[in-house]
Amino acid sequence: MKVMKLSVIVPVYNVEKFLPRCLDSLLRQGLEVGEYEVICVNDGSPDGSAAILAEYEKKHPEVFKVITQENRGSGAARNAGLKVARGEWVGFLDSDDYVIDKGYRYILDHFCGDGVDVVAFSLLMVYTDGLSLYDPDAKPDGQISFDGNGAEFYNRQPLPFVALKFVRRSLLEQHGLSFVGSMLEDQLFTFQLFSHSPRLRIVTSNIYRYEQGNAQSLLTTGAKGKVLVYLQELTMRIQKMNHYLEQGNGILMEAARRDIDVYLRTFYNKMLKADLGRQEWQDCVKPLRALPIQKVDLDREASRLGKVIAFLKNGAATSYPAYRVIAWLLNVVFTRFVRPRIIASYSQEK
Repeated sequence: MKVMKLSVIVPVYNVEKFLPRCLDSLLRQGLEVGEYEVICVNDGSPDGSAAILAEYEKKHPEVFKVITQENRGSGAARNAGLKVARGEWVGFLDSDDYVIDKGYRYILDHFCGDGVDVVAFSLLMVYTDGLSLYDPDAKPDGQISFDGNGAEFYNRQPLPFVALKFVRRSLLEQHGLSFVGSMLEDQLFTFQLFSHSPRLRIVTSNIYRYEQGNAQSLLTTGAKGKVLVYLQELTMRIQKMNHYLEQGNGILMEAARRDIDVYLRTFYNKMLKADLGRQEWQDCVKPLRALPIQKVDLDREASRLGKVIAFLKNGAATSYPAYRVIAWLLNVVFTRFVRPRIIASYSQEK
């Protein structure tokens, strides 16, 4: 009987254009039946994703397992997958992304040795805009760039994306780790993960393809009705990180300060995309101003453009007229004229 080496958890929501590419890539990982399982969690997706999942489960029941739940966010979907996962290792794949052929097999065979708790790999961005394309000529390769205490590394450099990691399931179960909330749940999960000082191995292997052309992605959606929910989560998480800092003896002190900055940046993004009315804007910024830290840190941006955007985000909380002007600059001017040039320059480099 084969050992179940890997459980891949795939949260699914509104991705019918990308989902077949994602699932097909998981069938090309070079893993045999019984060595891995793919747990797809349909998070109440309103499009045709459910029918696609049913088709793959019917054709490949030995690989795919489908769980259906009401829409509760990707964190809750991942938790549902964790409850039934059986693999020695757990991986996470977003359903609009994909993995190059035999990428997971390569990581398992070369880097998931005894004594390692977390294996982190890398990504390349793709801008396919919904087209079912993948790069069949890409070959997995890479070498170890770090092998040691995960807390020490994470304090120096962020590793927030769970989709770029394999984690031992026994470690997750030992510490009762799960995802919390619907905003940047990766960030809090990895903070909790590395607070237990796991042995981390980082490899220079770009097996993951991160889709940038999905206009329906939860990361790019700024629905007005969700902003106050995000604010509640933001407040809770900043308070949690502040409490961690106040204790003064944590092993992830710099990581906590960094995470506060990330949470603020994300909330400003959501607020600026939500087209808030004056009263709605006031409802957002009033509790924000009561927090110990209210501004994103410009020094964490390396580029001049990044510093300008961070400065504008801070300004969005100063007054409602400023918020309206800054929202127009970022949502119209930057999105229509600056971002396409950045993407074009990226494509030319490739």
